[in-house]
Amino acid sequence: MKAPFLFVLSIAGMQSVGLTALSQMSPTTAATPTVAPASSSRHISPANDGAGTEDDPAADVPVVKLEFKPHDPISGAQGSSAFLTPIVCSPDEVPFVSFIDPKSFGPQTIESLDPKGGHEFSTKAISDLYGIDFFRSYFVSDTMVGVLVHATTDNKKAANTIPMGPGLQPRAVYTGEHHDYLVEFDSNGAYKKAVELPGRYQFRSLAALPDDNLLALGFDRANSVPQLLVLGSDGQVSRTLQIPSKMQDSPALVEGQAEGTVERAKAESSLSSWIFASVRHKVLLYQVNASVPVLEVGAGGAVREVHVQFPKGYSLDGVIPADDRWLMRFRRQNLPVAGTIDASPDAGNYVLYEVNPSDGSLRRRVEMATGPFYSVACEQDGVLKAFSVEDGKIRLETAELPR
Repeated sequence: MKAPFLFVLSIAGMQSVGLTALSQMSPTTAATPTVAPASSSRHISPANDGAGTEDDPAADVPVVKLEFKPHDPISGAQGSSAFLTPIVCSPDEVPFVSFIDPKSFGPQTIESLDPKGGHEFSTKAISDLYGIDFFRSYFVSDTMVGVLVHATTDNKKAANTIPMGPGLQPRAVYTGEHHDYLVEFDSNGAYKKAVELPGRYQFRSLAALPDDNLLALGFDRANSVPQLLVLGSDGQVSRTLQIPSKMQDSPALVEGQAEGTVERAKAESSLSSWIFASVRHKVLLYQVNASVPVLEVGAGGAVREVHVQFPKGYSLDGVIPADDRWLMRFRRQNLPVAGTIDASPDAGNYVLYEVNPSDGSLRRRVEMATGPFYSVACEQDGVLKAFSVEDGKIRLETAELPR
């Protein structure tokens, strides 16, 4: 296979990732999963050019090596080599991926990668909201596929439209007052309803808690500070949770408490690096490219701060949804925030580790023979699930990750 590269672009607080070699992977040549014993390898941190050091937490961490087995194409699901991260998974660890067409700005969709048959969740199905530009975030629970949007219930249009480029339909401008909404779909992609969220907050992300409540990250317009909120099924705030102080110490957030409109906008925008991930039947709140604690939130809003170790020269890039372990992807520091990045295993720009949930220490490094780390979507019962796309067809690929 050709060396995989990532093309990274930030879109509305989510990250667009183009896997330029993902669609070139041959589904007929991948090997059956094989695992090297965790004790058989000694990790040499790539950040140190092959020389482990005492101050690198990853210097003596064992390595497990995986190869992925491809499965048949998923019926009813279509994708492209570009998609938005973070990837979200259902409670039974079915990946839900928002694929995008880099040449089009049409209705955004989410595809469920269920081996039994995929489904599409699209803005086109939402019949009573208008002016939806994008999905701000989405989650999957036992009762719904939930999507956070900014929209209006007024279908009045302005006389002017927004040009989208050569060969593309111009976009209509809806003039009604816009609000944040939780849009609910059933598991088959049918639109159920939209719940208006409190207007005091500019909501950035939503996630499902194990007690059927929702966890929400919002920017408090009244006080110009971020808020971590527990919402009931009616979308109303039932509880406010404490955010780790180090997450709130960023210059953008401190300056955002000034009176300036520009400063407040920058502060709100900075929350795009705060991400939710469903792990071990709880929700993790983490911040990418920052040395701050990870916050674990459980039923009833119970919280726990964990200081995660980073391999030397790396920062946290993402958390893999998992049912019984912490799997974290780290990104080499000082990589460009946009553009093309070599994501081949040999380059070491991205590395994957299993982390001890009790104290945040690095337990072992997970290496892959082929494929970029961004194709790994979920873990369930010791099986990692990734995906590949070829000619629009999506295949799940799996590998066993032993204890």
